[in-house]
Amino acid sequence: MAEVDFSRVHALVVEDDAGGMAIIGVMLRYMGVSALMNSTGEGVVELACAMRPRPDVIFVDLNLPKTSGYEVLKKIRAETLLNDVLVVAVTAQDADTEIPKCQTAGFDGFIGKPLSRSRFPRQVRRILSGEAVWETY
Repeated sequence: MAEVDFSRVHALVVEDDAGGMAIIGVMLRYMGVSALMNSTGEGVVELACAMRPRPDVIFVDLNLPKTSGYEVLKKIRAETLLNDVLVVAVTAQDADTEIPKCQTAGFDGFIGKPLSRSRFPRQVRRILSGEAVWETY
């Protein structure tokens, strides 16, 4: 597995649940990842395009107010400035149902909730190294 310098990684987290946002934010900061948070899913493409540097990875909750993670993914994929950005679904929804849907939709990975403090850094490292991660927790 390639070594990833987390201090050079920039992430955008799209999560409407304050507790979920806090958990993923704390874990990313602990790893040294610079992270920006968005709680609604609205304006994600504009925010990602405005980030300097642009995000390396966007973590998207599938259940968002007024939209879904799938709709957010479509908007991200339609923006050429974000072609190289990895988009990972993060959800508590049923993995057996959602993993195939996420793969078909074009997500780059899937991490089920609840997030594991011990596994999450390894999952992020694997995703950033180009490895497919489709895991329930």
